[in-house]
Amino acid sequence: MNRRGVLTVVAFLVAGGAIGSFVAAWMHNSPTPITAVASGQQGADGGPIVDIKVSTVAAVMQGDHPNWVGYLPTTFFKVPPNATVRMTIDQQDTPTGLRNEYLGLVRGTIGNSMTVYTSDPSAGGVTGKTMQAIDPTLAAHTFSVPDLGVNVPLPGVDASNPKNTDNFVQFSFKVPASGIYHWQCFVPCGAGTLYGLGGPMQTLGYMDGQIEVGP
Repeated sequence: MNRRGVLTVVAFLVAGGAIGSFVAAWMHNSPTPITAVASGQQGADGGPIVDIKVSTVAAVMQGDHPNWVGYLPTTFFKVPPNATVRMTIDQQDTPTGLRNEYLGLVRGTIGNSMTVYTSDPSAGGVTGKTMQAIDPTLAAHTFSVPDLGVNVPLPGVDASNPKNTDNFVQFSFKVPASGIYHWQCFVPCGAGTLYGLGGPMQTLGYMDGQIEVGP
């Protein structure tokens, strides 16, 4: 091979390496996750109980798609091994409804139940309603972790209520010793996409998320 041929091959290899590095960095680049807050309590199995608090909103009002529905501040969580994760979701969106009524059942949480409050339970003195299912037509979103068997339907707020009261949904679930677990919403809330199943529903950081379990 002459010198020109060698230089051409080298140029292709360099370009290929650069493209490969860019793609790898793009695929593995993710926002800084929420690190679960230690509660100082232990579960029945001796594992730690940790807290995560997020909100669901009709429009995130930031980033590349400010009008997309999403979870805030992020959908990336980091939790310790063998933890009981106590989730509090400030659900601010109105109902869209579920196509699969089975997803209206609470599954995979401690007690297969959730507690719904009309004001922030961290304020104290707030009475909640324990539920194991909701009317599937009243779901705004779900928090579903298929690999852990977790499904929690989030009741939508009443749009006819002048105060448009938030629903604070609290539940707990267990994670194993390690792993990365995908979670998502199963309500077809991707307005303007085919059958409501595109856009934010298929995008990490909006209605898709990741739970990283590790030290």
